[in-house]
Amino acid sequence: MKTYLFYDIETSGLNPAFDQVLTFACIRTDECLNELARETITIRLRPDVVPSPYAFLTHCLTPAELEQGICEYEAACKIHALLNTPDTISCGYNSLGFDDEFLRFLFYRNLLDPYSHQYANGCSRIDMLPVATVFRLFHPAVLDWPVREDGNPSMKLEHICQENGFEVSGRAHEAMADVEALLCLARRLSVQHQVWEYVLGFYDKNEDLNRSERLGRLVSVGTQRFSMGIMVSVSFGARVNYLAPVIYLGNSFPYKNQGLWLRTDRDGMFDALDEINGIYDIFVIRKRPADQYFILPCLDRFWQRLTPEAIQAHEENLSIMDKDPALFLKTANYHREFSYPLIPDLDWDASLYQAGFFSSGEKADMSLFHSLSIGEKAQACDGFESRRIREMARRIMDRNYGGASHALSQGFLTHMERLAGNLPGEAVRGYKNDTKYTCEEALEELAEIRSQGETDFEPVQIEILDWLEGYIPGLLSSFADPL
Repeated sequence: MKTYLFYDIETSGLNPAFDQVLTFACIRTDECLNELARETITIRLRPDVVPSPYAFLTHCLTPAELEQGICEYEAACKIHALLNTPDTISCGYNSLGFDDEFLRFLFYRNLLDPYSHQYANGCSRIDMLPVATVFRLFHPAVLDWPVREDGNPSMKLEHICQENGFEVSGRAHEAMADVEALLCLARRLSVQHQVWEYVLGFYDKNEDLNRSERLGRLVSVGTQRFSMGIMVSVSFGARVNYLAPVIYLGNSFPYKNQGLWLRTDRDGMFDALDEINGIYDIFVIRKRPADQYFILPCLDRFWQRLTPEAIQAHEENLSIMDKDPALFLKTANYHREFSYPLIPDLDWDASLYQAGFFSSGEKADMSLFHSLSIGEKAQACDGFESRRIREMARRIMDRNYGGASHALSQGFLTHMERLAGNLPGEAVRGYKNDTKYTCEEALEELAEIRSQGETDFEPVQIEILDWLEGYIPGLLSSFADPL
C-alpha cells in the first residue's frame, strides 16, 4: 500500500552541504490522507557547524531543545529509514527547492544512499508548492489565496494556513506545525480529484517525460526545430503569474538526466554576448524529470494566462532568433555540451556531485560500517579500501562521537583549524566554489541584527541572540584549539 510521508525540516543555515538539519517532523498517511503516525526528530548541533543567527531567529529553536536531541549520524539513519520505507511518497513544501537537497547531503555525509528515496522500493517524492501554484492559477476556487499588504499574492505556506484557518499545533516555522499545515493543504486540494491526479503526474518521471515529448507546438530556427511549452514555477514571481513560455534546447550531453529549457519572455535577453565563447549570454534552466518545474502545452486556456508583456517579449525574441540562427544554434549547442568545472580541494562533505555515485564496493563498505557497534566503527575506518569512505567514516566518528571515548583524527583537527582561519588561504571549499560559513560571518550577522534594536523581537528570539553571542566565540576558541 502506498503511503504519504508529509515532512518539514528546520536547519542551522542555508548551505545544504555544510549546514545541518536540526529538526525533522513528519506525518505518515494512507492514500486517502488519513493519518497513520507522526514523529519529530531533534538533532544536536555538530561541533563543526556555525549556526546562522538569521536561521535561528526564524525557527526559534532554543539551545535547551537542541541539547535534548540525538547526534546527526543517528538522526540521519532514522530519517533515511522513514523516507525509504517501501512505497513511501515523501512530500514537502518547496522541498525540491530546499529540503530535499539538505536531506541528500545529510544522507551522503553519513554514508547513506542519497537518492534511493526518490526511486527505490516503490518510493518517490512530490513537492506541494508547484502543485498549489497550478491550483491557484487554474482552479483557484478550491482555497482562499493570500495577498500581502502590498497587494502581491503570496505562496508561503504560513500565509495559506492563516488565510484558510488551518488548525495546527504550533507557530509557523515550527516543523510539526508546518507539516500539519501541509497536510491540511493536501486534503483541500485533493478534493478536486481529477486536477490533483493530473498535477501529481508531473512527479512520475515517465509521465513527465512523455508530456514534454507531446507538447505539439514547434519553433523553427535555421535548420532545427524546437518544442515550445509553458513552464510553471513559483520562482518566476507573481508579476508574470508564475508562468513563462519556454523552448526545449535538448538534453545535456554530459548530464543525461538534464533537459535544457530557455525562457523566451525576457526583454533584451539577446542583447549581451559572451565574447569569450562567441555566443549569446543567456541563462538556461536545467530541468530533471519529475522535478519542481512543470511544463504545460501551449493550449489556449494556458497561453491566455501569460501576461501581454510576456507574449510580446516572446514574439520579439523568436524574431531575433530567426534573424541570426547560426548564433542561436551555436549558443544552444554550447549549453548542451557544458559541464561544470572541477572544484580543487573540494571538502568531502560537499563532494556528492563531483565524486559521483557510490560504487558497489563502496556500498559494501558502507553497509558494513552501519552494522558495526560504535567502538567497532572507529576501528574499521582505516580498513576501508575507498579513500572517500575512509575519510567520511572518520569524520562521522569525529563529529558525532569525538571526545573522551574517541580521539579526533588529524584530518578533523585540520578541518577545525581551517574553520578558525588559522590556515590562511585554506577555506573549506563547497561544490559551488563557495566556502563554509565561519564564526566571523556569524558574528557580523549578530552585530547587524543587534544594530536594528530589539523592539520587534519576541522574548525567545532575544534569548537565542544572547545565547549565540556566547556560543559563537566559544566555537571560535574550540576551532583554534580543538584539543
